[in-house]
Amino acid sequence: MSIKSLIVAISAGLLCFNALAQTRDIGIQAGIYLPMTQKTGIGSDITFGVGYGQFFHSGLGFRTGLQYTASIADIDDVFGVPVAFAYRTRSRSAEERFRSGAAGAIDATAYGTYGDGNDASRRLLGGFLLNLFRDVEFFAGVTPGYVAGSSGSPFISSRGSQYREDIRVEKKYAFSMTLDAGVSLNYSIWRFDLKFTPTIHYNLTDNYIYHSTISGTSVGTTVDQATPLRWFVSLNAGIAFRWK
Repeated sequence: MSIKSLIVAISAGLLCFNALAQTRDIGIQAGIYLPMTQKTGIGSDITFGVGYGQFFHSGLGFRTGLQYTASIADIDDVFGVPVAFAYRTRSRSAEERFRSGAAGAIDATAYGTYGDGNDASRRLLGGFLLNLFRDVEFFAGVTPGYVAGSSGSPFISSRGSQYREDIRVEKKYAFSMTLDAGVSLNYSIWRFDLKFTPTIHYNLTDNYIYHSTISGTSVGTTVDQATPLRWFVSLNAGIAFRWK
């Protein structure tokens, strides 16, 4: 098959794919990227993204986009291109959403019998709003990316009369790859979706190596413990425009 024929075939496939899609959306999100570790000195930072999705009548679809995180494990400027398969539940009617919100408010107050009146009001409002989503989206995929920053600067975590612990995070590779899985609650206002999206990330490429170096007379020598940081979670909120 010639290159021209291949291009024509791919273009025709994409056109058919677009024609079969029930809904599309494009949006922006921002949030926080957190390491799932108790290790000293590993902080969180902000993350931004733009995304595009297509979904069919069955609810199956896909997502892709661009993502920027200011720093991960104290290593700056991380870029990614998330690609994921997704499933979106059917859209609930306004009546279904209101009933769900009322039930959520009742449950929230029933299970929270302690506290003052302000606490009860917050629980009632939170339970109501949390259950007003139009649909729920589940997704899983990968994010290839590039870590532009350099290894983090070492700092002294603790110091005693006979020992000292130095902490640093080493960037082992620039290319990164994560496995991602998450859920998105979508709240609708006309054609706009307000989205809340928690996501778990597993780093496959060992980009972030946590070094804990203990030195001093109490240990007799210098001990360097190197541990890859693999598990992270992001909490994002954003807005998307949905059309058919």
